[in-house]
Parts: sequence; C-alpha cells; structure tokens
Amino acid sequence: MTTENFRLEKVRDFGLLFSDTFLFIKYNFKNLLKGMLYYVVPFGLLHGVVLGLLQYETLLSIGNGSGISPNYSSSTVIYSTIASYFFMLISYTVAVAFVMQYIKFYRDKGANNFEVTEVGKAMLSNIPTIFGAIILSAIIAVVGFVLLIIPGIYVTICISLVVPIIVFEDESVGNAISGCFNLIKSNWWNTFAVLFVMGLISSALNFVFQLPSTIYQLTSTIFMASGDAMTPSKSLLILFSIIQGIGYALIQILPLTAIAMQYFNLIEKRQSPALLKDLETIGNNE
Repeated sequence: MTTENFRLEKVRDFGLLFSDTFLFIKYNFKNLLKGMLYYVVPFGLLHGVVLGLLQYETLLSIGNGSGISPNYSSSTVIYSTIASYFFMLISYTVAVAFVMQYIKFYRDKGANNFEVTEVGKAMLSNIPTIFGAIILSAIIAVVGFVLLIIPGIYVTICISLVVPIIVFEDESVGNAISGCFNLIKSNWWNTFAVLFVMGLISSALNFVFQLPSTIYQLTSTIFMASGDAMTPSKSLLILFSIIQGIGYALIQILPLTAIAMQYFNLIEKRQSPALLKDLETIGNNE
C-alpha cells in the first residue's frame, strides 16, 4: 500500500485500526509535522513558558528551610495557572482543528493534491466551532461524572466523535453531539478500547517530554526542603516546560488520527459510503 491508495473509509478491526493509524501518520508525517509546527507549536511554546513560570513560583513557595522565599509571588501563580490552562486548551483546539481538517482534505482531494497552507486557511473557520464543541463536551462529561462514574465514562467515549462529525460532515455542534451517540451504537466497547490504548501510548510519550522538568523539580524540592540555600533556575524550568508543552502539542497527532480512523470505521459499518462509491464507479465505467 502507498499513500496514493490509502483508503480512509474502510471497515477496520481493532488491530487494523491501530496499524492504519500509524500507517497514515507515516505516509503524511512531513505534512502533518509541518502544519503542527506552523499552527500548533507556537501555542505549545506559550504554554511551556507560562508553565515554567508557574513551576518556578511553586518551588519558591517551598522556601529554603526558613519560610517562603521573598521572591515568591502568589499573584504570579494565579495568573500563570490560568494562562497555562488557557494556552494548553488553545494548543489542543488548534491541533484538533488542523489534524481533522488535514484528514478531510486527504479524503476529498486525495494524497499530494493539496498544500498544508490550504488546510490552515480552511481550519480557521472551524476553530470557533471546534472550541465550543470541546468546551461543551467537557461540560457534558463533567456532568456525567458528577451524576455517576459509569454514565460519565460512557458519555466521554461517545462525545469523542463530536469533532470528526463536525469537520467531516459539516454538522453543527448540536447535531454532532446527537450524531455521535447514534454512530457509536453497538461499537462503544471497541471505541473505548481504541481511546484507552491510544491514551496509554500518548501518556507514555508525554511522560518522556515531562521527564526533564519532573527530575529538576524533584531534585530542587528535595534540596530546598532540606534547608539548602538553593534558588531554582527560572530559565531551566521554562526551557524544560517548553519541551513539555511542544511535546504535548505534537503528540496529539496520534490520538486524533486514531479517532478519525475510528470515525471512518463506524461510518463504513453503518452507511458503507466507500462501497457505494465503488459501485457507482463500476456503473459509470460500464
């Protein structure tokens, strides 16, 4: 198989879904990476900077064995926390918008028939809708968990398909939310397994990017708590956090592609658009 004949709309079992996810990323890695660097990494960079400031102030709050450091600023902690979550959310939103829009272009135009800049322009109009969908989905999931754990898990898996429906079917947020529950019928456990395994892989990769920051913070905490006159390095914390923020942004390619593959798998099972297209092509050739 080559990138030219990679089919998105196809019934996939559990193993094929994973292999096709990695295969699609392999075939499109250059363009996906280029787009992520253009549109997503800048927000990951900002996320890293404010996260580094937050970690710095948090370490200062530990003090050097004789109380909180005089350089500690509680207001900086508050602002950095808010900014960190904000840029992480924006980074994730833009990553979702770009990856899904890229896959839509691939489906509609075929491999090597479009530019990354075209994807970027097209995704801009979808970002507000996708941002709203992510926020609304999070609220729905939280409500589900507040009511009971089991409904929360069930709803969370279902609404993972909201954005693919919005992008691939040009649906509104409301229609996408209702559509994802219909689409996932009889396939909830399969979707859960896909998201669970991809979540484990993504978490492991995230841990690698977080490791420098984690080691430095742990070491600094031990020394400062023991009373050593040590002041953490703001520059190092920001650098390590930038690595963490950019890594988090880039890793999103993996679970987002897997979600898209699962969407096409479920669509093909229920509606068979690829089969109908093949039959139409055969009819036109006769």
